[in-house]
Amino acid sequence: HSPTVGMAALAAAILVGLRRRYGKILVAVAVTTLCSWALGFDGEVMGDIPRGLPSIQLPRIDFDIVPQLLTGAMVLTLIGLMEAMSIAKTIATKSKQHIDVNQELIGQGMANLVGSLFQSYAVSGSFSRSAINYDTGAATGFSSVVCSLVVMATLLFLTPLLYHLPQATLAVIIILAVLSFIRVKPLLVAWRVSRVDGATAVVTFVVTLAFAPQLHIGIFSGVLLSIGQYLFRTMRPHVAYLARHPDGPLVDANAHGLALDQRIAIIRFDGRLYFGASSFFEDKVLEVVSRLPDLRYIIIDAGGINRIDATGEQTLRRVVEDLRAIDVEVYFTRAKQQFVEVLERSGAIDYIGRDHFFDWNQHALEHLWDQMEPAYRARCPLNVATPQAESGSWMI
Repeated sequence: HSPTVGMAALAAAILVGLRRRYGKILVAVAVTTLCSWALGFDGEVMGDIPRGLPSIQLPRIDFDIVPQLLTGAMVLTLIGLMEAMSIAKTIATKSKQHIDVNQELIGQGMANLVGSLFQSYAVSGSFSRSAINYDTGAATGFSSVVCSLVVMATLLFLTPLLYHLPQATLAVIIILAVLSFIRVKPLLVAWRVSRVDGATAVVTFVVTLAFAPQLHIGIFSGVLLSIGQYLFRTMRPHVAYLARHPDGPLVDANAHGLALDQRIAIIRFDGRLYFGASSFFEDKVLEVVSRLPDLRYIIIDAGGINRIDATGEQTLRRVVEDLRAIDVEVYFTRAKQQFVEVLERSGAIDYIGRDHFFDWNQHALEHLWDQMEPAYRARCPLNVATPQAESGSWMI
């Protein structure tokens, strides 16, 4: 429709031409509305807008329908909060402001409580409105108060003036405001940092565009992908088999080409020992047992275990029990307070043995070397690393 395209082009020209002036949107609305009225514009316009404000009315409380509304209310609340937080973080990134999430949620709740007295829809953030608000120079929350007062005045006295306002003008205003928030660089950075993070961002963006204006579908898809990625990552955390580096510290043997000791293995588990990662932890412990047939001692470096749940505690018991059955003793080092507290409450620390816990790996090694023949300590890879001339790796 040529007149519509022309009106949109006029609005865009005004907005771009006055891009550094805060009143550019008002100018674009006024000019295109006058042109629409004067030229008899036959495209889509705002038309009649009901005048006045909704009356205050206490909501009718009917407990019989609460079960029917509860599920939908919970979903609607979750969507509204996620959408509002997404919008707030996007604008905060651009404006370099700090977001107090709790305060934002309190504001959302208060707005919905007050809105219920006026039969309003569920209140949440609006990306297009927020983008326009920021684009016109708004810097604080007081801008929303001023905007609300202007909307109230418009509904009471000025609705006839908006009859001829072309909808194409509103579309251009929203498009240009939102375009300023499209940032490709973070997607590229996310892709370089992690292919999975980059793919999650791209999929979320595409889904959001495909199902617009239903932003909650895009948000839900991004949240589900992020949760799935998080679970997969925490279910298979990094596990290192430690050996002595020529510079002195105990490091990842595989990463530095170091040989494992044949009788003592130190395993560092860098993740939470919870139901999702327990079987992976058990597999890694059994893997080192299978790789080292002469193994007598395993030291679990628990410095990376920030949390352990009931399944993790049961896994520890089972691993200790199974290894004792084949004459392999398990020791723990660098265990954090929250890790030890769980074992204290469950009684696992007594089952494992309090004398099997040490503050540092070196303390545990000193204890184990004292139980072995003196000559072994001198050639143990956990004490002194020796280079192998053929491969350059470090081994016994």
